[in-house]
Amino acid sequence: MKRQYGIRGTLILSVSILTLLPMVTAMIISLVMFHRETSNRIREGNFTMAQTVATAVELFITRPVVMLKQIRDAVEEHADQDLKNLTLVTNSVLDTDPLFESVLFVDAKGTLVGVAGEHAAPLKSGTVKQNFLESELFKQLKSTGRTAWSEPFVSLKSGETVISVAIPWREGMISGTMNLSYLCKLVEPTKTSLNAYAFLVSPAGRLIAHPDRALVGEQEAFISLPQITAGLQGTSGTYSFRLAGRKVIGSVLPFKQNDWLIVSVHDGEQAFASLYRMERLLGLLTLVVLAGALRYSFRRVDRITAPIFALSDFSRRIAAGWPATEPLSASVYREIHDLYENFQTMATAIAERENDLQERNEELASAEEELRSQVEEYLLTYDALVSEKVKLESVLASMGEGLSIQDRDYRVILQNQAHRSLVGESLGKHCYEVYDHNVSVCLDCPLKLAYEDGGTHLKLHHVTNESKELFIEMSASPLRSSAGEIIGGIEVVRDVTSRVLADQEIRRLNQELEARVIARTAELELANRELESFSYSVSHDLRAPLRHIGSFSSILESDHSGQLDKDGKYFLSRIIAGCNKMGALIDDLLQLSYISRGELKTGTVNLSRIVNSVAASMLESEPERRVSFRIEEGLSVNGDERLLEVMLNNLLGNAWKYSANKEEAIIEFGCRIIASRAVFFIKDNGAGFDKNYADKLFVPFHRLHGAEFEGTGIGLAIVQRIIHRHGGKIWADAVEGEGATFFFTLKV
Repeated sequence: MKRQYGIRGTLILSVSILTLLPMVTAMIISLVMFHRETSNRIREGNFTMAQTVATAVELFITRPVVMLKQIRDAVEEHADQDLKNLTLVTNSVLDTDPLFESVLFVDAKGTLVGVAGEHAAPLKSGTVKQNFLESELFKQLKSTGRTAWSEPFVSLKSGETVISVAIPWREGMISGTMNLSYLCKLVEPTKTSLNAYAFLVSPAGRLIAHPDRALVGEQEAFISLPQITAGLQGTSGTYSFRLAGRKVIGSVLPFKQNDWLIVSVHDGEQAFASLYRMERLLGLLTLVVLAGALRYSFRRVDRITAPIFALSDFSRRIAAGWPATEPLSASVYREIHDLYENFQTMATAIAERENDLQERNEELASAEEELRSQVEEYLLTYDALVSEKVKLESVLASMGEGLSIQDRDYRVILQNQAHRSLVGESLGKHCYEVYDHNVSVCLDCPLKLAYEDGGTHLKLHHVTNESKELFIEMSASPLRSSAGEIIGGIEVVRDVTSRVLADQEIRRLNQELEARVIARTAELELANRELESFSYSVSHDLRAPLRHIGSFSSILESDHSGQLDKDGKYFLSRIIAGCNKMGALIDDLLQLSYISRGELKTGTVNLSRIVNSVAASMLESEPERRVSFRIEEGLSVNGDERLLEVMLNNLLGNAWKYSANKEEAIIEFGCRIIASRAVFFIKDNGAGFDKNYADKLFVPFHRLHGAEFEGTGIGLAIVQRIIHRHGGKIWADAVEGEGATFFFTLKV
């Protein structure tokens, strides 16, 4: 026989369990979920903060690297070989952006060859120069060949904590030293009232940036943490650990660009303060509710079970043979009073209701399935909208250009950080109030024009922001709804102050250049007139006595040679040869003068045809020589045919002359494409020359060979003048005893 229980005790126990268990369970579940949600939110917030700081640091560190490259380019362009102008050139670049307090120039041997910057002491001659060969920064740069960053150190000049960045330069390096306050400014906005903040750690565990600048440069407080040590080894994550004696939740994110570590922390006690308050509140509330519920349950059970006990006693009397007509004492519960009479009716009603309930359960199941599908679709749509919102906010925050969205009343309803930096806080304000402090929209407002014609409009605007004048370029486009209706406008602004100021400076320099050109043109005209006078003097004043000397020398040789001894005949032949050489030299000088002054008559010139013609003439003049010409056909340019023929005659004549001692001479003419430009060349296998003296080839009267080869030293000067007049340039390459190659380009 099964054990029986009293209904009163069972009801009291059931009510107590059913009241206590759900409430305690709900409280525990709520606390666990709230604890998990709070922890996840803090971890996600920490990691997002670390990623935001990483983005800001990534954007910032390009600034010193770009500036060092700008300094390197300026030094390579303006400083001479001895680097005398190095400091001046570098300081001119630093004047535009005083990021570095000093810039050091170190050669390939690690020797300090130059110093620049506001806090840099100039190098003095005679002093022992500092050597960086054993410095970690120099070693790191030489081993990796890319941008290197030093550990933080205290500047001896400013007394503040600084860091150096270096890039390669002439097999050495250029390093710039900047104050770490720039990096501290990137992490200062991360500090909140809940004691949350972010900081940067170097590969050696030293603080690079921290909202508390007094801590920058320290090492011992952080290098001992295993989480930070793991982060320096490339492991990222979010952990709970103790920092400065307090329990924190911290996200560790390695910064791969220069092996730094970004740490974002949140104070544990303040982070979970709301959770602890919730736990205490729920505990107190649970005790109060439980006490009241139990007290109320005892009273209700007594009232409910009293008629049941009476009915049980009544049924027991009937079972014992007592008259069934004995009335039951009245009860406030009508159902219990009528229970005996309605047993059968209740059974029938229950059967009918079960059938009806089954039908309704089927309808509810179908409705529940449809509702579940709608809920899932809603959740997917909601997640997609949240994702798009996060992407939009990230894009707007990362934009370097200012962007704002305005409604049809020209009121700013959205702006990114770059827009705030340019024009200030504008949310809720009209655009004409922000830019020009007007009371109505401007007539030339690009957004107004975009609303009118639906196009995109640009405008250069001059504004004053915090007593600073700016030139900004505004681009406005309409914002349309899905139906194509214009519901607002998008405005993009860019700071073009530097470009406008540069244009103004260029216009000023152009005016100065025009004045200089006018002055130089007058000087050139005077020089041309003097050159014409000189040419006339050479042509008329020198030729006459030279002809007399030559004529009388020829008469003396033909009519009186028998009266001269061997030495006299030799001296006479030298006089005649000197007169002939002087005449050729005068002709070359006149040709050089004419080439410099004559007007260009440009047209299409077939260089291959001219080279073939010159080669044929040379072969006819000395048929006994064995010379092979290799001429590329179809090479044409735009230029003065007469001058280009003179130029090719001189170059081919040189190749013919200096290959005379070769048994098998080879002369080539062709074209190569170098850096998308046509470069022509004339190559021979003759005597060649010493490349160390190649810069003297085109100087008049300078010859690299002795009397074994004829010449006046004017031919290559004529060639250079002709090529320069055609906007090109000429250079040569050679090996002594193996031949020479002359390259030239033409632009006309």
